[in-house]
Amino acid sequence: MSASLILLISMSNKRVEIYSLIAGLIFIFSGISKSLNAAAFSNIIAGYGFETFSFASPIIILSEIIFGLALIFQILQKSFAAISAITVLFFTLIYLYGTVFLSIYDCGCFGNFTFLSSSPIIVLIRNAILLCLLIIVWIKGENKLSTNRWTYLTILGFVCLTSFITGYTYNSTYNKNLKNRNHKIALRDSKLRDFIKTSSDSTYIVFAFSYTCPHCLNSIANLKEYKQAEIADNVIGIALGNDQEKEFFESRFNPNFNIINYHDELLELTDIFPKTYYIQNDTIVMELSGELPNVYLFTNYLKQITQ
Repeated sequence: MSASLILLISMSNKRVEIYSLIAGLIFIFSGISKSLNAAAFSNIIAGYGFETFSFASPIIILSEIIFGLALIFQILQKSFAAISAITVLFFTLIYLYGTVFLSIYDCGCFGNFTFLSSSPIIVLIRNAILLCLLIIVWIKGENKLSTNRWTYLTILGFVCLTSFITGYTYNSTYNKNLKNRNHKIALRDSKLRDFIKTSSDSTYIVFAFSYTCPHCLNSIANLKEYKQAEIADNVIGIALGNDQEKEFFESRFNPNFNIINYHDELLELTDIFPKTYYIQNDTIVMELSGELPNVYLFTNYLKQITQ
């Protein structure tokens, strides 16, 4: 075999290794991002109309981590590239369905890092590039097992750590939302009465948030959709911050709802941000802690409570 052919094969293998590494890092970043708020990812799954399967969010997150680690360490590279490519294609088709028929634009791929999923075009381009990388690795990669035990110990440790984070963020937020969403209390008996004025014949969504809270900022797009869909007669934001922060927030997010600024006194209402209240007939009929679900899921909650 000539030296030039050997060099060509070596360069080709090197490219496959690089493609495998890039794809693996994308899966790892995606999995870790979602693990930081597994409950929010579960809400997104339910928002696509698959509420029965929303429990699968931790499984999907851990699968991404395993795919990513296998591609990075080149363990059964060819097989994992094939499975990963099919998975990406499957979820891309679901995302297209949600975008076209349900007007859902959040794929939930990178959790709180919404700038990586800011529009359908960005999501589709990103997924197309990832698919191309995986297909190349699938075709030209190799199916080998590592003989280094430290590789497997590293993978095991990473999976265990991610499992713990995923389980914690799934249970702590998701169960709290389920428990609080149908908590009914007369507005006059709530501390919330000190922060807003209401009319008994109107419905309200009150969104308590902080200008510096990433979970609050991630909820703004859904809150604006609540306003557009006229889920309630009024949408009110009560914010922990000052006028300068409000001005910057409004220039960045262009909210379609009114915002009232408060200082530390808002902490007398809640120290959990964001906190959302649905008010009907001067009664708080639902409370939600954490990031807001999309319009589809929120309206389903309301139907269950008000029926």
